[in-house]
Amino acid sequence: MPEVTSLQQVERSQLQGHHVQYSDAQHLLLIDGAVVPCTPGEYDLLMPLLKRAGEPVSFPRLLGKHGRQTLTRGIRRGLTQQMSRLRARLWPFGLDILCLNSYGYLLLSRSNEQDEEI
Repeated sequence: MPEVTSLQQVERSQLQGHHVQYSDAQHLLLIDGAVVPCTPGEYDLLMPLLKRAGEPVSFPRLLGKHGRQTLTRGIRRGLTQQMSRLRARLWPFGLDILCLNSYGYLLLSRSNEQDEEI
């Protein structure tokens, strides 16, 4: 693993005790000390969700770094595929990404989801 010089901490109560650190320079994400592998594109999509955990993130905000203003069917399909892969990577840590239909996505701790259903 490359040397990590500076990691930033994500501090969101919705992450319920998970220790989440990241390095934008290295596209590195650590959850509870474990490296979460993701491509640079997936990392760019995941960071707004992590930094706003528990809050909806709109499609334009997610795609902002890529310079696309309109959400075509092809872009939406690619985004859905990337989010599905990210969801699978976060699942073992008790985190989930929910699709909010025509708005965007939401990152939550699964225990938060269960609390909201009660």
